[in-house]
Amino acid sequence: MSHNVARVGRAGLRAETARGTAYDAPSSVLLLRLLGELGPGNQYLIVDRLDAANAEHYMQVYRENDGTFAVEYREGTADRHFEAVAVDLRQVHEVLTAWATDAPGWRDAFDWRRWPTDG
Repeated sequence: MSHNVARVGRAGLRAETARGTAYDAPSSVLLLRLLGELGPGNQYLIVDRLDAANAEHYMQVYRENDGTFAVEYREGTADRHFEAVAVDLRQVHEVLTAWATDAPGWRDAFDWRRWPTDG
């Protein structure tokens, strides 16, 4: 999928950290840096599609205490909210940047399941 990691930095995207710092039109390099900084006191990163029909179009990455990543995406409604677990930061970055650029095939990288799960 690395060939799809195009120039992200597009208008209509905003990245926000758990610390409350926001970045408009984040680049691929910035997203990688922000993912690498996830940890205690700054455990999540949210990238919102500001140009979507509503505020419920985003991808969120949460760094668990064991170092794994909980990756979620939502496409407008609760029935279009999915999650996956990943261990590789580079793979998370590739999926996040592919999602941000609407690259085809980004969903194929993980085994997504509906969120929240029932059990």
